[in-house]
This record gives sequence, C-alpha cells and structure tokens, in this order.
Amino acid sequence: MPLTRYSYTHAVSAFFEFPTENARAILPAHLQPLEVQHESSILAVTAFDFTGSMVGAYQEIVLAVIVPPLVSPGLGIAKSAFYPFLVGTSTERSREHAIERWHLPHYMRDIEIDFTPSEGRMRVEVREGERPILEMEVAEHRASPVDHLYQSFMIGGDERFKVDIHMRGPHSEHEEELGSLTLHEHPMTSQLDRPRVSRFPFREQWMRDGVQVFEELEST
Repeated sequence: MPLTRYSYTHAVSAFFEFPTENARAILPAHLQPLEVQHESSILAVTAFDFTGSMVGAYQEIVLAVIVPPLVSPGLGIAKSAFYPFLVGTSTERSREHAIERWHLPHYMRDIEIDFTPSEGRMRVEVREGERPILEMEVAEHRASPVDHLYQSFMIGGDERFKVDIHMRGPHSEHEEELGSLTLHEHPMTSQLDRPRVSRFPFREQWMRDGVQVFEELEST
C-alpha cells in the first residue's frame, strides 16, 4: 500500500487528564494507558479541517487515549501514541474510507465541526444538527516547521493493528493551560466519565496548512 496523504488547513489538539480507571475501561486488554500522574491518564481531543484527500474535503474529530509508543525500526520513538476510541466526521465517504482502510471506530452519523480562529486562539465547536457534542479552545504559541512521528493503534475483530503517522507543517505547542474543553451529553462522549475529565488541557497543539501522512497498516 502506498503512503496515504491528507492535507489540512488546521489540525488542533489538546491533552486532558482523566481517570485511569476510565481509560482502562476504554482500552482493549493488550494496551495500557500512559499516566501523567498516579491514576490520571490522558485524553487527546484532535480536530482536523481536511482540504485534500482521496475522499475529498471533510472535517474530523478524534477522541483517543494516549498509550506508550512502540519503537519503529528506522523511525525511532514516536512523539505520542494513541488508541482512537471514537472518530466523528462530516461526510459518509470519509467514514467509509477510514473504517475500511484504517479500522478506525466511527460515530455513524454526519457531524458538523466549526473552526473559528481569533487573536491567537482557535475555537472548535462540534455538533450533530442542533445537538452540541463538545467545544474546545486552544491558544497559539510560536510556530516552527516539524515532521513529527505518531502512532495509532486499532483493532478489528480479533486482529490488532498499528500505523505510523507523520504530521508535517508549521507546529505550535505549549503547556500554558490556556485552552478549555466542554463535553456535552451525546453518544460520542458516552464512554467518558465527563465530570471527571479535566476542563483545562496541560498541552495544546495547533498546526496549519500541513499534511498528515500514513505509512502502511501493520498487524501487531
């Protein structure tokens, strides 16, 4: 399988503490959560505004638990490793593509994602029709070009998969705790113990006008 590329105008991500017992309930048995402190694991919320892909333009929200990375021969240690437990997209084609190609679990209805930049901040609002799902804000920091390696772990029936992902483009990252997260009651957030998810991120990232590159899918 050749490399798979997705170009985007914005990729916005933040890390939030949430209970390790909640993380363990979400993860499959062969994966363990990476703790930021005792009994506190990491929820990653990432929003993409994709402008170019084999299935056209679309928006995507990814809810994931951070797990320890594996060493990829020739690539080194990933910046972060994820278990995406639910993905939401704005189009049926993008859903079908990600499920078939990457075994990513999806919310099976179209959602809407609004990206609103203003004065060094980005606000992301996710909803299904008139029903809110979440709102997230991150603040910008000084940006520099990067080529970061990430890993994503997935399952399909009894099979286990991993894919190495490169994020390329201008990258802003900080730990100033300037952002925020509001989770609403919705099927997309039902696996989370919402009152116990931190409202403020301990890490915020924002990439603009970049590309996400997937390596070949591997069985683990």
